[in-house]
Amino acid sequence: MAHSIKTVYIVHHSHTDIGYTDLQERVIDFQVDHIRSALQLLTEKENYEFRWNCETYYCVERFLEQANEEERKLFFDLVREGRIGISATYLNFNDLVDASILKQKTKGMIELFAQQNITVKTAMNADINGISMGQRDALLDNGIEFLFTNIHTHHGMYPLYQNQNAYWWEAANGKRLLVWNGEHYNLGNALGLKENKILYYMENSYFGNQRMEDAAENLHKNLDHYLTECEEAGYPYDFIISGVSGVFSDNAPPNPDIMRTIETYRKRFGNEVQLKMVTLNELYTAIRGRLGELPVYKGDLNDWWANGVGSTPGAVKHYRAAQKMYHLADKLDHGLREAFPEQNHTAEDNLLLYAEHTWGHSATVTNPYDTFVLDLDMRKNSYASKAHEAAALLLNRAMMRKGGTLRYYNTSGTMRAVNPGNCSGIFPVEFYIETPVLTGARLVNTATKEEMTVQLSSHPRGVLISFTDRFGAGETKEYSYEEIPAKPKTLNSRHAYVGAERVRDIVNDYEPETYRLPYELENDWFRICYTIGEGFTSFYNKKSNCEMLTDGLSQFFTPIYERTELREDAYTERARLGRNIRGVHAQQFAGKLKGVKCINQGEVYTTMEFAFDLEGTRECFMLLRMYRNIPRIDFTLRIAKEISNDIESVYLPLNLALPQREVYIKKGTEPFRPGIDQLPGTCMEYWMTDVGTAYINKNQTVQIFTPDTPLIYIGEMRHHPILLCNNKAENNQRDVYSWIMNNTWETNFKMDLSGFYEFCYRLELSDKTSPEECFCEMDEKQHSIFPYMVQ
Repeated sequence: MAHSIKTVYIVHHSHTDIGYTDLQERVIDFQVDHIRSALQLLTEKENYEFRWNCETYYCVERFLEQANEEERKLFFDLVREGRIGISATYLNFNDLVDASILKQKTKGMIELFAQQNITVKTAMNADINGISMGQRDALLDNGIEFLFTNIHTHHGMYPLYQNQNAYWWEAANGKRLLVWNGEHYNLGNALGLKENKILYYMENSYFGNQRMEDAAENLHKNLDHYLTECEEAGYPYDFIISGVSGVFSDNAPPNPDIMRTIETYRKRFGNEVQLKMVTLNELYTAIRGRLGELPVYKGDLNDWWANGVGSTPGAVKHYRAAQKMYHLADKLDHGLREAFPEQNHTAEDNLLLYAEHTWGHSATVTNPYDTFVLDLDMRKNSYASKAHEAAALLLNRAMMRKGGTLRYYNTSGTMRAVNPGNCSGIFPVEFYIETPVLTGARLVNTATKEEMTVQLSSHPRGVLISFTDRFGAGETKEYSYEEIPAKPKTLNSRHAYVGAERVRDIVNDYEPETYRLPYELENDWFRICYTIGEGFTSFYNKKSNCEMLTDGLSQFFTPIYERTELREDAYTERARLGRNIRGVHAQQFAGKLKGVKCINQGEVYTTMEFAFDLEGTRECFMLLRMYRNIPRIDFTLRIAKEISNDIESVYLPLNLALPQREVYIKKGTEPFRPGIDQLPGTCMEYWMTDVGTAYINKNQTVQIFTPDTPLIYIGEMRHHPILLCNNKAENNQRDVYSWIMNNTWETNFKMDLSGFYEFCYRLELSDKTSPEECFCEMDEKQHSIFPYMVQ
């Protein structure tokens, strides 16, 4: 065969998939043993041309912890010699990953290798279907220049409408990362670089089911087919790149048989195309001067597999709480890292492990009863729980170092409240006292002697005291509190506002709010109207003088259940979804409002409970809290989800009918407009977000915080042809939903969504109309005022 492609660079690695093939700890030990095996192979003379690449630094870190001095020295020597390749990718993450922690972890790795006179400039990822701008910047800020990607098109797709090409990925600060947009990480296995005993799906898909008996002949046939296909499609270079695993599986070992196959191929066909095993650094050195002028792209490389977090909504909420506590503790006390290194490392390590892209065992859907499958699920969730425990301990330490006490039994005492953020304004403050009864409370600012307006409500362990106050950036205020007698609850019989049965249903000016609560809720910024049987009928923005409520399924505050009934087995029905998140016969059910109840009404806020009939649930409630002196609404969805093996999703519409709106989210470092500010050809169906979403126009911004539910879905509520991102403005004008939970995946994402859940949200008006300023404010405001008791 005669080809313009003269060299195939082969990157031999093991795809790090923590849990997909075995128990997490066994996988980690496998990967450590793989490095030991590679050291042994590379010391044998006949394997001089053999190369091994450590796909993730996490595995290197574990190896170095366990290795003796001789092994460590040999490892670093082989890296310096260019026979072991190093990737600056810590793990293959989804977009839950905390970019700031990842940046610090990557910095530590760079410094470790620098101590060994090794400069790391390369990274790779495999399998994962996207990498956030926050992950990109963690690489760029630590001097990484080259990223080799190997995207798997299982319910996903590579960017740029075609793979095996290169581009520059530019950050907001102008730094650029050279990216090779590669093929599936097992391309080399499908080609036959490692002989397969059975015909795997990928080999069959790429090259058909006709296999040559001789391994070298089979490789020659498949390679000819693949290179011809690339060349006919206009592939411009005289080289091409292929990943390969030791066996056709994840977490595979190094395999010298690959080198033997290459040597046999060279003897027979070496004058046609050269096959060369390389490390990542050798690859970068070989190709960077041969790429010519490349396109430059900005924006998000969105993750098609982001929907996996919706399969474990309770654990993800637990993880997000851990992440929030970890950063709050750091904001309160920057000295915690040095003072409590063990808890800090535990929190960071487990936050990173939980964000690793693997969710469960490959048989999670096909055999959900299996003990091993259930053990893997519990172990995965334990990462979130261990991070939560360590972060909670750090937060306790921060509080106590500020003079706080863990005791909250006294009905009189002193409380401090800290604004941990860098923005100022009026904020709600809440703290509770563990007491069965508190008749009333007086709260006084100890510095100004101002008596605060307070509101009491029930708490699972006592009484919650709520108030609002103005705080400057980073400001701490101190308050004294004491119990006072309850105000008498008498009726003013001289005013016509209430009858003898105490029902307040008469239109009046004396007490003009309560009689309207069964129908509407209002403050100076918003008016929300509702009718049992019809649902929410208005969500009016009084400052913009516009109706924000939309029609149809995208009505704010009204949950949606979606079901694709199984017509075949659970695996097959899900596999044929492709890149859709529902089947062609999917049904959607909006919640039907059946009850309205006032839970708490006072001088600080009013809380209303809305009961819904919602398919797929035993119970469903929406709680709305509207503050009297803040342009903010807290809303909480509570559902009792039933179990089913159908394909299911639950959504909460976040769609607002605002004039000239642009929708923004942020993952890590840069706010961006979904559907516009992305690499061409990427997913524009759903995204993860760090803090929430924002509607921005030139006059006003509406911020929606989603602390428990990171997935945002934008688009049609029906099965539809998938349009890859073409960067057009209309992509950003589609309906917006919080995608709370789903079980759309047929392998390793959990199918059981049942249980009792509470998902919290909040909406605020802001005058920040710059996306950067808006999300800087949202990042700061997500850490609420931190109250604590003092001695």
